[in-house]
Amino acid sequence: MKFSLVALLALVSAVAAVPAVIDSHDSGLQTLGERSHERKARHVESAARADSLESRDFVSKWGKVTWYAGNQLNNPACGGPTPTDNSAIVAVKANGGYGKCGDTVHLHYKGKMVSAKIVDYCASCEWGHFDASKSVFKALAPLSQGVIEGIHFKLITKKKK
Repeated sequence: MKFSLVALLALVSAVAAVPAVIDSHDSGLQTLGERSHERKARHVESAARADSLESRDFVSKWGKVTWYAGNQLNNPACGGPTPTDNSAIVAVKANGGYGKCGDTVHLHYKGKMVSAKIVDYCASCEWGHFDASKSVFKALAPLSQGVIEGIHFKLITKKKK
């Protein structure tokens, strides 16, 4: 009987120790999992860069979009043909340090995304403010909203040669 009791106590002690061993192994696996995830993220990022060797990306989540139309579209600062309300274009702050004529910007808002080309400058725009054509604005929100705050944007600028 004493032997059975001692064996039972030893078994209970061994079973109680198993979770501690598993926890110590889990933390090691968790670390490996995080490292694996980080490697995957770096791989995806590297692949994205390889797809776009001619670009430098900048991402922000503090942007703002307004819209302009009609005669305001005449004589764009970047030259070229006069855009229309249906053109996928935006105007930005001149010398804003984040976009220039010919660059492309991807605007993201509440699960919607639209791409537009910078063709003009906007005197009243601040950093991160895009004055868009009607079609660009409507791709993100109804025109009646007037201003979209809190957009995410990704700017694609061509590398200097």
